[in-house]
Amino acid sequence: MRRTTRFLAVLALALALAAPGANAWGPRTQTAIVTTAANLVSKTGNAPISRMDEHIRAGVALPLSEVVARHPEFATNPVSVIEQEMALLSSARRGRVDGYFAHRLGILGKMVCALTAPMAGAEVTWRNMYYADADNAIAGLRLKEFPRKEVDPKSYFVRLQGEMTLNSELIEKQYKDGVGFKDVAATTFPADASRSVAAVADVWWTVLTSKTVPGGVSESQLQEYVLAAQEYLIQRGNLQELEAAAAAHKELTPFTADMSARVGDMLLSAGYEDRAIAAYESVLSAAPDRKDVAMKVADYYVGKGAGLLQNERLEDARDAFAAAAKANPLHPEAEAKRLEAESLITARDGRQEAHRAALSRAAELRAMAEQEAARSYYAEAISFLQQAEAAFMEVSDEFPSEAQQRARGLRDVRDLLSQWKQSLKGSAPTYSGRGFTDDLKSAVNAGMKGLEEEALKEMAEKAHADGIARLTQEMQPALSLP
Repeated sequence: MRRTTRFLAVLALALALAAPGANAWGPRTQTAIVTTAANLVSKTGNAPISRMDEHIRAGVALPLSEVVARHPEFATNPVSVIEQEMALLSSARRGRVDGYFAHRLGILGKMVCALTAPMAGAEVTWRNMYYADADNAIAGLRLKEFPRKEVDPKSYFVRLQGEMTLNSELIEKQYKDGVGFKDVAATTFPADASRSVAAVADVWWTVLTSKTVPGGVSESQLQEYVLAAQEYLIQRGNLQELEAAAAAHKELTPFTADMSARVGDMLLSAGYEDRAIAAYESVLSAAPDRKDVAMKVADYYVGKGAGLLQNERLEDARDAFAAAAKANPLHPEAEAKRLEAESLITARDGRQEAHRAALSRAAELRAMAEQEAARSYYAEAISFLQQAEAAFMEVSDEFPSEAQQRARGLRDVRDLLSQWKQSLKGSAPTYSGRGFTDDLKSAVNAGMKGLEEEALKEMAEKAHADGIARLTQEMQPALSLP
């Protein structure tokens, strides 16, 4: 009994001093072990975690170096880290067994795989060759099932590691002798892989069902768990699940202002700007003195306003700058940018009003032209139309509605100009005497730039011929004298 106790103590020390960061089954073997364990645990009906296979696989796929980076103590005291993780997940189970919880189960399973892999003390060359051969042999391997048991990490892993390393020296020797993955390695592989499966399943079973998991969990640990869960779901872009998880996480630990600020940073970094600002504003509601958060909100709105200003969405830009100034009245740009936007709005509204006035003036001139045309005074009508055309041309393309009115107005005016010039030409032969002279004088005095020279010339020639005929008629008696 004393020898057994001494052996366990020595083995426990060896476990504490081991560096599992370099010792683990290969990636395919790890995945097979963990997914098989998930199926075994799910068979009980108490924890159907196999339906969360995607998240479990994501956890086990995490590089072991990253696991060690997250848990530096794992390299020197893996049993303690596993024990702490079991306690944390047992506490987190009170909130919600969701995708992130399954992800953490996958990471925990990877830790157990690393701790229960054979060949832990072998030379790295032979160990890596063995793990590579095991990866090739895992497909289709029938793994033995063991009944579930609760895990006390300190005693459980000491005993298990003794079983897992029992044949390591002989396997290493056979690799050195060129035997490779045959004989002892191939014979013991199914049992060794099955023990790893059982270890993962037992650890998960304890987390999911036990009411008393060794180890205490602090409030700060729960807060970090919640923040890590938020980050995981944000990175996956599953905002619907994020909302459900956030509600459940508040049952684990209240959200502090600092936690909300960190979630806001995560959302902003992931591009979910509106949600980030909502998180920041909740922080400011609870802690108005958080100048760092106020500056983030103000900077966001100033940046947003600048983009809106560039796209000429002036009112939206003004409102964004106003929101920035409200969040942080001392922001170096917010108020100046708001005033700039206001000035641009005023100038734009002035231009729009000028365009509308030009359209109104053009409509009046067209109406006057139509009145003149109705009396067959085409010269005056054309003059008014030309003035209407000039008024329409004062309208630019800046405002779509006014630009459309201008286009329609110009089309109508130019059609009428063409019609009435033809009418004016057709009327030229009917002009006579004083009446023609009055019409010609009116046309000239009106400055009709658009009258065609052909029509004026034709009217002038007609006036000359009529004058000669009248003079000839008046002088006929005198010319008839003997």
